[in-house]
Amino acid sequence: MPKKPLGKRHLAASFLCGAVLFSGLSAAAATPTGSSVVSAVSSKLTFFAFGERQAVQTPTGSDGTLPPQSLVYNGTTYVPLRAIGDMLGVPVYWDATNNAVSAGQAKTIVKNADGKVLGSIDFTAEDKGVRANINLTGLPPGKHGIHIHQSAIKGSDFETAKSHFNPTGHQHGHDNPKGAHLGDFTMNLTASSTGSAKAEMFLEGVNLKRDSSMSIAGRSVIIHAGLDDQKTDPSGDSGDRIAGGNIPK
Repeated sequence: MPKKPLGKRHLAASFLCGAVLFSGLSAAAATPTGSSVVSAVSSKLTFFAFGERQAVQTPTGSDGTLPPQSLVYNGTTYVPLRAIGDMLGVPVYWDATNNAVSAGQAKTIVKNADGKVLGSIDFTAEDKGVRANINLTGLPPGKHGIHIHQSAIKGSDFETAKSHFNPTGHQHGHDNPKGAHLGDFTMNLTASSTGSAKAEMFLEGVNLKRDSSMSIAGRSVIIHAGLDDQKTDPSGDSGDRIAGGNIPK
């Protein structure tokens, strides 16, 4: 049987994956030996293409977390990858917290307060907002409030995410006559009796652009212990913050 032709998404993913490796090798060759600024030591970088994980090798910075400066744009991401992504019409996001690059979707790694990975949320930009595809495990069974917060999480301290993303100055909740925050989802996240939670949600009016006041890129998503009543300001009386992750930018 003839092989099925590769689709645009597969071709873009393959091209970007090759660009990660090529950029890393080029930077390694260009880096002066013994440089105190950039180390050409090859280490594992996590690369997600349209939500699917692929492992590639690329040099990192001397601190072990950032890519070489020749590959950094404004301290956040890979210039060659982003330029190639622009040509292919595929957005590229950099997650410094997890040393990961996402192409096509902003892959957000979700952890609990102990730093254990519970799964991920794939954020995809659309014409009228951003779609979130959620796939998590290890949550307490039941309904949980889930919101976008204005700041990135620092370490394992979910309080550093600050309050809900609210550039329009509204109150919390879609059932609140003075609501809602742009970071308020219209529904709760439901975890099964085994703690797994799979859902698709949509945030209207936001985007994933790096230079937009309505962008959720570089911010965080927080999951609460209890359900969101969609009307009580400032967080729907949803209880403690039990999990979260930073949205790549």
